[in-house]
Amino acid sequence: MLYSSSNFGEVIVSFARKILGMFRQGKPPMHEVAAVQTKISSEAYRLAEYAPDDLISRKGLSIYDEMQKDAQIRSCLNTKKFAVLSKGWDIQPADGSEANRRSAEFIKTCFQEMQGSVQDVLFKVMDAIAKGFSICEINYKIIESGRFAGMIGLDSIKAKNPWAFGFDMDEFLNVRGLTLKTPGQTVNLPREKFVIYCYMPEYESPFGQSDLRAAYKHWWSKEVILKYWNIYLEKFGMPTAKGSYRRGLTKDQQDDLLRVLDKVQRETAIIVPEDVQVELLEANRHGEAGYLSAIEFHNKQIAKAILGQTLTSDEGTRVGSLALAKVHLDVLYFYLQKLKRDLEETVMGEQVIRRLIDINFGSQATDSPVGDRREVKPVVGGRQASNTRYPRFVLGALDDRDVEKLAGLIERLINCRVVSPDETWIRQYLEVPAG
Repeated sequence: MLYSSSNFGEVIVSFARKILGMFRQGKPPMHEVAAVQTKISSEAYRLAEYAPDDLISRKGLSIYDEMQKDAQIRSCLNTKKFAVLSKGWDIQPADGSEANRRSAEFIKTCFQEMQGSVQDVLFKVMDAIAKGFSICEINYKIIESGRFAGMIGLDSIKAKNPWAFGFDMDEFLNVRGLTLKTPGQTVNLPREKFVIYCYMPEYESPFGQSDLRAAYKHWWSKEVILKYWNIYLEKFGMPTAKGSYRRGLTKDQQDDLLRVLDKVQRETAIIVPEDVQVELLEANRHGEAGYLSAIEFHNKQIAKAILGQTLTSDEGTRVGSLALAKVHLDVLYFYLQKLKRDLEETVMGEQVIRRLIDINFGSQATDSPVGDRREVKPVVGGRQASNTRYPRFVLGALDDRDVEKLAGLIERLINCRVVSPDETWIRQYLEVPAG
């Protein structure tokens, strides 16, 4: 829903007061509250003093949106996201007890019946890779039918533009709430209504660190090189036609010759007098290779900044090295494992599953880790049930046997020089058909 600038702030303030009141009563707010305007106001583009990214302070928040229009950056970001999500997901109970199996089934039902898919939600959460942090709003609903009728489930988890929000933090950088920046005012929103993912945070800063920060200078250099390469191609892409004639040719005859030379650029055949010579002046083309090699270099550096390696993103100019393929594959594997654990534990475990269990079953949790030993005494049907634990959200893993198979495939492709190894490996691993 869109609001005019005149009443937008008042609507949000009213929503915020209702939401805070519901949390004080121990009830989750059901409806969406973070109504972000399509066009973010200029106030939303001022990060708090704790934001560590100096590039944003110099170039503005839109710089990362602009960088994502680059084909290499977009490809590397999508590779990282699709790789983590390509093996599916599951909900695992803490153990085989009836209470724990029931809570796991409840969580799986919530995820399956909400608007959109879990993969879509996590794909949007991983926008933090490019921007340093991402924000999603949890919207609840009353389950109307089925085994869990009457309980509170998920209606949707909707991604929000992180640039529209700020963080209410204490002196220790603990996030106490969010602030929604609207024209003329700032509205406080409860932390519990949102899923916040901070990617690679520096000193616990909730703003995180973008992978694109390290890639910026290479993206900028490539933009400049492409500009001058286009100028070069425009200037030397088509040879200049030269006409030679004997001294004493009249002005009208010279104009006729110029028209003939102009046709050389477009026509396949021309007729000229015997005493007139026409030739094409072709520039030295060695300069074009310099532009191409420079762009390839910067593309590799961009891949290193995002993926940690280059073999799965460039064209594999060094061929025949199985050891090199394994090293690059292992590096990417380590990056993906870290991202996978973040999504499983920090995003889904702590901020979605724990809240659903606490809301529906009541929380009397110990200090043990989520999804491992943390215990909750659920309230089912008006009575307190036996001890249970939080279910675990699990993304499918790429095991060592898969790595060996993929490395063997890369070896055969490299040695046979059939295709570039990166394209084949990426498409098979991600199960993406050839475009």
